[in-house]
Amino acid sequence: MRPKSVVLAEWLYLASIGLLIAVSVLTWDAAVAQGGFALAAGVTAFGVGLSLLLLILTTRRGSRVALWLLVALTVLGAAGVMLQVATGVLATGLIGMLTIAQLVLTILPIVLLFRPRARAWFDEVADRGIDDDAEEEIEA
Repeated sequence: MRPKSVVLAEWLYLASIGLLIAVSVLTWDAAVAQGGFALAAGVTAFGVGLSLLLLILTTRRGSRVALWLLVALTVLGAAGVMLQVATGVLATGLIGMLTIAQLVLTILPIVLLFRPRARAWFDEVADRGIDDDAEEEIEA
């Protein structure tokens, strides 16, 4: 059974993906004007899809590789926001607030996934291995 910190991390990260979609919708016209429809749609779909895939692999399958890729994605996102702040190009108003909220909602789950019970769960999943999971599903 997944610990509460893993479940909460999943919900918080899903909320961050929701905010990512909201920011994408609000900035859609500017993104299309800058790179065209195909590029804007592709980048948005890739970002949302990659985030969802890594989240599912991390919080449902207990994949440490996916966890570290999720950490790397979060660090890149945080670096991007910090660069926007440092150069003074972070949007003001609603979009700026949603961007900061989205950043917070990606960092908090990462912290939760490194709490002691979550780390023990990742260890337990790794100890069981893939073959044991398959046998349990067949027996059930």
